[in-house]
Amino acid sequence: MRLFNRKRKGFTLIELLVAMVIFIIIIAVFFSSLTRFYTARAFYDQQLVLDQNFRFVMDQLTNEFRQSSLAPGTTGDAIVEPLDNEMQEELIFKEYDETTTPPQTVEVRYRLEETSPGSGRYEIMRATSLDFSVAIPVLIITNQPVTEEMNQLVKLYFIRQGGKIVAVIVGKSTYFGKENTVSFTSLIYSRNVPEEQ
Repeated sequence: MRLFNRKRKGFTLIELLVAMVIFIIIIAVFFSSLTRFYTARAFYDQQLVLDQNFRFVMDQLTNEFRQSSLAPGTTGDAIVEPLDNEMQEELIFKEYDETTTPPQTVEVRYRLEETSPGSGRYEIMRATSLDFSVAIPVLIITNQPVTEEMNQLVKLYFIRQGGKIVAVIVGKSTYFGKENTVSFTSLIYSRNVPEEQ
């Protein structure tokens, strides 16, 4: 009669199934949270890249644009493009450099360029060239990237009114499969260009 009074060892099939279901639910919640974390982190990394690059461009552009000027005794406008009350994708201004021998007027250009055709990756470029209005018209063009090569850059606009330029950089970031547009705007004053012309 001791056969019926034996202690039970192990799990029943129902207990094993319940334990497996609970384990699968815990694993699914964990991986779902992990996926959301990495997606959010990728979004914030995109935002950080955009913010750092946008701020660097605006700081450099602001410092240079404030110094825009013509050679002493010359007339005209230190801002070449855009024209007054216009919007363009390139900013061109003149900078008189007294430190060179002989002193020279240099044109400074800011624009957005695709790094290689069809790549979808862009940089904001700064180009300098000697101005042809000086006595010896020698053209030397120096291109240098101001930002990292990014696929988040979309557009660069410059809007002018008198001696003020509004610079607008437009970028994009992706969050949970949705593309968001991000813009960074800055108002820049030139010290040597009259307010209203």
